[in-house]
Amino acid sequence: MSHMRPSESKLWPILGFAALACTLLMLSGFVLALRDAWYPAPSVALPEASAPPTATAGSLADKPKLLVTALGDSLTRGTGDETGEGYVKRTIDLLKQAFGKPVTLVNNLAVNGLTAVRLVDQLDEKGVQESVGRADIVLLTIGGNDLFQIAQNGGSVAQGGDISPELLKRLLPQTEPLMDDVFAKLRKINPNARIVCVGLYNPFYDLPEARPVSASILDWNDYVHQLATADGNATIVPTYDLFEANVKTYLSSDHFHPNSQGYARIAERIVQALQ
Repeated sequence: MSHMRPSESKLWPILGFAALACTLLMLSGFVLALRDAWYPAPSVALPEASAPPTATAGSLADKPKLLVTALGDSLTRGTGDETGEGYVKRTIDLLKQAFGKPVTLVNNLAVNGLTAVRLVDQLDEKGVQESVGRADIVLLTIGGNDLFQIAQNGGSVAQGGDISPELLKRLLPQTEPLMDDVFAKLRKINPNARIVCVGLYNPFYDLPEARPVSASILDWNDYVHQLATADGNATIVPTYDLFEANVKTYLSSDHFHPNSQGYARIAERIVQALQ
């Protein structure tokens, strides 16, 4: 049996201690890894989704009063309503009842025949920006004149307007991107207002040859709904179903704009969406 030399007898304890230290270090790292996996520190937690703008439906209820600005085309002007009230005045009256507080119209800036591209330009005007900037709620109708070009000059189907499905399919890709610009400019002017955009309907649903245009109208509504969802503080108010089932009841004699009953139903839906 051989004997270890003195140098070897000193080496083995050192190697053993080193091996033990490495083992303890590995165990410590393993425990720390498990701790971080099971109980992550706030500094390493995944980031939360961006919060939406502060003016939500709940905060509307918290405000002592509400200021409303209206934008868009002839629907926001109330064309076709024999009483002259349109949906804007009706909406304000219903909001006063629903929230039990003062609701004031800052300005109705709607223009008959307004298109989306002209609305984008209108939002660069100083007076428009001041009215939009003060608002807690921005009411908006736009797009009908872009898709149904017969309405731009007060025309009607009876006057020979073109309502072919092929025309709407051609116009849709040109018009939808303009809504991106509308939302972007509104948010730049007023980051916190609730944007309420009234969806489009098919005013010609009772005409068999015009029913196929409904597909393009629904595509438009869906596109604007996606913009509203991405915005986080915007609401699209559906009207398509109202007029599809009640074209003769809710349309004025021009076969395009709502009558007083149609505007009343739109106002009711807007207020329901804001509660």
